[in-house]
Amino acid sequence: MRQIDRRSFLALAEASLTAFALAGCSSQNSSTSPSNASSQQPSAETDASSAYPGKSIVVYFSATGNTKGIAEKIAATTGSDIYEITPAEPYTSDDLNYNDQNSRTTQEMNDPSARPALGDDSIDLSPYTTVYLGYPIWWGDAPRIMSTFVESVDLSSATVVPFVTSSSSPIGSSAKNLQSLANGGTWKDGGRIDVSASDDDIKDFVEKNK
Repeated sequence: MRQIDRRSFLALAEASLTAFALAGCSSQNSSTSPSNASSQQPSAETDASSAYPGKSIVVYFSATGNTKGIAEKIAATTGSDIYEITPAEPYTSDDLNYNDQNSRTTQEMNDPSARPALGDDSIDLSPYTTVYLGYPIWWGDAPRIMSTFVESVDLSSATVVPFVTSSSSPIGSSAKNLQSLANGGTWKDGGRIDVSASDDDIKDFVEKNK
């Protein structure tokens, strides 16, 4: 009777060990299966690329850093490349003195034909389907360096989304003025983005201008 109990005990122990081993193999196979791997959350970059398909770039001019901050937020939200328009002669604080009738920017904005030189070779925008074009508002219009830029690049195959930063001034006719100087492209209405805009504000702006 004791011998039978011992055999039963050994059989039960062996069965338990086998079941445990099989359960471990099953768990390991499940965690590495293709179906589970594909359900993992994508990275933020993948999210942006899938939400805003197409090859896009944010192109901006920023004299004080305000437009730069918004441009970087749009690039992060949409997964876009980013490019800064730089002047050959950087603007100083004296140049930006709106109260000085002899300041550089005052003279430029009073002359519609002014074309400040660019600081580097013009970028090739032909690979991009969407161009987010950003700039501050000076005297109710786009800085004259933006005129230099749009006349120097090919926007004919791109959708252009203009955005501006200012203390309170709207985009006004600034984008229409730039469009008239450009060699084509499909121009959206765009608009003003507050310098303190949240990520949700940026997403709303992008969605409205798709």
